[in-house]
Amino acid sequence: MNTSTIKLHNNLSLLLLTHNESKNLERNFTWLKTCPAIKEIIIVDDNSTDNTLEIIKKLESKHRQVKILKHSLNNNFASQRNFGISQAKYNWIFSLDADEQPSKKLIRFLNHFDKDQYKSYSFKRQDIFLGKPLSHGENAFLNFTRLVHKKYGQFTGQVHEVWDTKKDIKKTDLSIKHYSHQTIKSFIQKINFYTDIRSQEMYSQGIKVNIYQIIFFPIGKFIEDYFLKLGFLDGTAGIIMALCMSFHVFLNKAKLWHLYRQ
Repeated sequence: MNTSTIKLHNNLSLLLLTHNESKNLERNFTWLKTCPAIKEIIIVDDNSTDNTLEIIKKLESKHRQVKILKHSLNNNFASQRNFGISQAKYNWIFSLDADEQPSKKLIRFLNHFDKDQYKSYSFKRQDIFLGKPLSHGENAFLNFTRLVHKKYGQFTGQVHEVWDTKKDIKKTDLSIKHYSHQTIKSFIQKINFYTDIRSQEMYSQGIKVNIYQIIFFPIGKFIEDYFLKLGFLDGTAGIIMALCMSFHVFLNKAKLWHLYRQ
């Protein structure tokens, strides 16, 4: 294996999707200096109007290149991520959102993980919601595939995209901290945006909806997240999260119903 091939195999590209993320970038990316395996940062920017790109340029160093790609989202997160991956120099891609930060154990893992046995890895994610860490509810039971070999799959789904691969995905107990919404207003705005995309996607796929789903699916979602997945143990922030996720389901179904009647 020659030197060029070794670099392609061992080094990482960090992929970030951005849109007006200056506050998150200033807070969440001091960890990069402890992760020398990341030799490239790929930014796919959806028409930011703040100083996101200026802050991104400051992350470049002697040993780490920053590549900025301006590319409109067009309501398709999977397409945005796949475009970024196609522009990456290295085979291994670590995909993050600007409001996320890997734990110290995950950073150590990124510097030394097994690149031969598995071609993708998934991690847990802990929400920091309204300033409070959440340890229960929906996300406590989910793993997110964020470390992938670009030749063995692609992201699918316009929103809440997932890594689609024929290879086994190695689940780990390592975690990503998600500094999600610090205000309820911003959370509701994001839910409204995501449900616009998801309902349109379901409509284009011919998925039907009825009045019973509009009524009972949100109720079921709340019961699942708050009681079955122990969201009540997260206190007031836990019930707010559970109610908002129930509202998320309601909006998906209601917007889909409305699309069929326009």
